Amino acid sequence: MPPIKRPVSPRQGKRKRGGQPGNSNNLRHGFYSKSFTLAELRGLDDDIKGEFTDEIALARINALHLAELLKDYKKIPLDDFVSASNALNNYLDRIQSLSRAQRVVFRTGTTIEQALKELADIHVEED
Repeated sequence: MPPIKRPVSPRQGKRKRGGQPGNSNNLRHGFYSKSFTLAELRGLDDDIKGEFTDEIALARINALHLAELLKDYKKIPLDDFVSASNALNNYLDRIQSLSRAQRVVFRTGTTIEQALKELADIHVEED
């Protein structure tokens, strides 16, 4: 028997494979749904800003989670405390390096652009 084809309503249009626009199932059932609060997921998922902004936001959320975990350091086994401390340090380093890269790449001209600007400012002496 051939597969049954459901009619597509003109209002709906042809559906694409996967989640549809406006569908927020990924926030409730997705890979990261158990790791982040709904507010954190919405903040990360709302608008992709580029320029390392999203990566910095994710690293800050993860660093905050680790800092919260480390508040109860007396209840954590030493090995877990050391691992969490190292992970927190890695996130803080990552935030710093991404912020530096963001400033260099997106907030100032590139090295080539700066060099060309400096060359244009040099007055050539004529003989």
